[in-house]
Amino acid sequence: MLNKKNVVKKILLAFLLILTLALSGCSSNQSAQETKEVNQNVVVKQKVIIDTAGNEVELKEGVEKIAIVPIPWASIVYAVEGAGKRIAGMHPSAKKSYNKSILSTLAPELDGVTTDFVSNDFTINMEEVSKIRPDVMIVWDYQEKELEQLKALGISTLALKYGTLEDLQQGIKVIGQMLGQEDRAAKLVNSHQESIKYFEAKAKELKDIDKPRVLYLRDEQLKVAGKAAVNTAFIEMAGGENVAKDTTGQWVNVTMEQIIAWNPQIIYMSNFSSFKPEDLYENKLDGQDWNRIDAVKNKRVYKAPEGIYRWDAPSAESHLMIKWMAQIQQPDIFTEYDIEKDIRNFYSDFLNYNLRQEEVDRILQKELNN
Repeated sequence: MLNKKNVVKKILLAFLLILTLALSGCSSNQSAQETKEVNQNVVVKQKVIIDTAGNEVELKEGVEKIAIVPIPWASIVYAVEGAGKRIAGMHPSAKKSYNKSILSTLAPELDGVTTDFVSNDFTINMEEVSKIRPDVMIVWDYQEKELEQLKALGISTLALKYGTLEDLQQGIKVIGQMLGQEDRAAKLVNSHQESIKYFEAKAKELKDIDKPRVLYLRDEQLKVAGKAAVNTAFIEMAGGENVAKDTTGQWVNVTMEQIIAWNPQIIYMSNFSSFKPEDLYENKLDGQDWNRIDAVKNKRVYKAPEGIYRWDAPSAESHLMIKWMAQIQQPDIFTEYDIEKDIRNFYSDFLNYNLRQEEVDRILQKELNN
C-alpha cells in the first residue's frame, strides 16, 4: 500500500514538473517574440517619399546601399551627397563615364562599384540585384514591370522621370529626401533655377539678332538631337537655333545629305561617342563628307564638356553647360560671367573640391577644342 502511494506521488511530481517546464517555455517564446518585435520597431524606422512618377515609396531611415539604373543619376546622387559611399551599383555607361571623368578623382570609392545588375539596354538582372541587396533601387519611370518585380523582392524603388530641366530639378529634390540631404538638394536646384532666370532675362536681347545654325551630334551614325531633346532647349536658351528642331523625337538618325542641306555653323559632339572634332576636320568618318559644312570649314566643332558626368544630358552641371554654349554661340551678349570661374565655384561649393587649372581644362575638353 505504501509503495503504491509512493508511485502515485512520483507520477504527480513528474506531471507538475513537465507542466511547469511547458509553461516556462511558452513564456520564454512569447518574451522572445515580443523582444524581436520591439527590436524590429527600433531598428527599422520608415519614412515615405513621393517619387517623380507620383509613387509613394517607403524607405528605411538611414539608407545605406543604393543601386542606380538610369545613367546620369549616379553622378547626381554623388553631387547631392557630396560623396559616393552609399552607391552600391550603377549602369555600365555611368561607370564608363566615371572611369574617364574627374569623378574618378573625387570619388575613388566608386571604383569597385558593380554594374552586373543592369545591362546597357537597362534590363535589370534580379538575381544580381538580390546579391547587392540595396536599401533602394532607382529606375526609369517607364520601367513599371521591373518596379513590381523589385517590390516583390522587398526592395524600395524610386522611379524618376527624366528628359527636361524640370524633371531634373524635381528628381534632385527626391534624391535629397532619400539621402536626408534636403538642404544640399535645395541649394543645387536653386543654382540651376538662378541660371535659368538669367537666360530667361536675356531672351528679349536675343529676340531680334542672328542666331547661328547649330547641330548636336551624338555619334558617328549621324544621330542628332531632335525637337524633344533637352539639347534643343540648351541651344535655344544660349542664343542658337537647332537645325534639327523640326525632327520628331529626342535622338534622331539623319543622313549626310540632310546635314549638308542644313549646313550648320556650329557642331557639338557628345560624349556618348569617342569621336573628336578632328574626325570631322580631317574627314575621317567613312561614307561622310564634312568638308562642305560651314562649322567644319570655320573650325567651329566642339566636343562637349565632361565633369562628374557627361554635360550632354540633364545633369548636376547642366546650368554650366548652357553657360558654356552661350559664350560659344553669342560671345558678345553673354559677357557677365567667367565660365571657368563658375566651374571652380561649383566644385568648391557643392563638391568641396578645389580644381586645378589642368582639371578645368580637362572638363572643358580644351585639348580637343582648341
